[in-house]
Amino acid sequence: MPHLMALVAILLVAGTVHLPARAEDAATVRWPAQGARAEIRGPFRGSDIVVSTSSRTAGAIDSMTWAGREFVNAYDHGRELQSAASFDGYGECFNPTEAGSDKDGTGATSTSWLAEVRTGQNWLQTKSQMAFFLMPGQTTPGCPKGPGPYSTLRSDYALTKRVSIGVHGIANAIEYRATFSVPRAHSSAGYEVATAYMPPNFTRFWTYDPSRRELLPLSDGPGEQSIPVILATEDGSHAMGVYSPALPQASFPNLGYGRWSFTDLPGPGNATVKWNCVLREDNLSPGDRTFICYVLIGTLDDVQAGMSALQAAVTGSRTEASQPELHHGRSRANPGVRLFVGIEPNCNSGIITTDAKFGGCATAPIGWTLARRSAPGDLPIYVSTADGPSAGVVTSNPDHRDAPTRSIGFLLPSASDGTPVYVGTQDGCNAGVASTNSAHLNCSSVLLGVALP
Repeated sequence: MPHLMALVAILLVAGTVHLPARAEDAATVRWPAQGARAEIRGPFRGSDIVVSTSSRTAGAIDSMTWAGREFVNAYDHGRELQSAASFDGYGECFNPTEAGSDKDGTGATSTSWLAEVRTGQNWLQTKSQMAFFLMPGQTTPGCPKGPGPYSTLRSDYALTKRVSIGVHGIANAIEYRATFSVPRAHSSAGYEVATAYMPPNFTRFWTYDPSRRELLPLSDGPGEQSIPVILATEDGSHAMGVYSPALPQASFPNLGYGRWSFTDLPGPGNATVKWNCVLREDNLSPGDRTFICYVLIGTLDDVQAGMSALQAAVTGSRTEASQPELHHGRSRANPGVRLFVGIEPNCNSGIITTDAKFGGCATAPIGWTLARRSAPGDLPIYVSTADGPSAGVVTSNPDHRDAPTRSIGFLLPSASDGTPVYVGTQDGCNAGVASTNSAHLNCSSVLLGVALP
């Protein structure tokens, strides 16, 4: 995952690399705010949580504020709150990175290419083609195998990211959903689903033990562990932590959450601290992988309470009474069926289901259906009840694969806030299968509707 350019000396082991002009955003990108920026916000304890991004970072989050405090260090293009991946044991030498490359430095543009930015009331979505963090032929101490096997500045690995504030009825919980589009097979992959580089005054490191729902002090590492990490100011007035229901992974039981302290780096704005949320995969085939990590901010007590509430929500113990009363005029007295999305590669990734353990693999909740149509635009949705691997798959087709289904309610129209639901349209691939991924299995899909948060 991206290291800091001040930490390492970069050695050119190939000939001169000629740099093209830095990438511009796609012509279709329309930034909603001045300065090529976009932001979303949600109220929490008397102050708005504000999450924003920019063209400079190709859609990566370069600012998150609450109660008068900035939570993100955006010094260079390896910082931010962003996503990255590495493959085949090359480390930084095969490291597609959302915000851009090490060469982009502290500059105003990115080698990554932004294809889309969209916002709703409480959500932000971007699509980008990620830059390789290092130039072709470069190496650092973070490259165990030497230079990576690529010759371009920008990779053909794409990222679709959706960030939503106030999920599962928890005002300080931010869902960070990242879909990595991997164009070729690899022996191994490490997905830095989300990492946050933070200002250096977040000096106190903590861990949250989900089994005991207890907060414990933690060293500043560096290190990686199986339970969530929280970084806080000395007095606990401001804190940020990360949690994922997919961690720890059975194949990597002691890994998942990392932390670092780089508070001794010289120069204005350079010092920083970091956490990350990492999932891993071996022997992967081409295709999309969707992962979810939840970011929580507030005071240290707020983050602990939010993690406890979030853990209850995503493990299915939330009761109907704990849901908000209204969502944009839609009554929660009309609840339908809870929906989940598979998040485990080579098993159920991207498939929307009513089964929290679909395929015997990890899932994450994405929202609810409506039990009854409450407006003309609400769209019917079904779940397969056939025997075999299709059982539990959500579909728009009441005769999916010429097998039995049952109605599970309705989706909101596509213009509503909530998690978008796509349905596959390609025969022999994903036809009729609902997904959170608009290119599930690298096949064609159409937007069907939106799940109620």
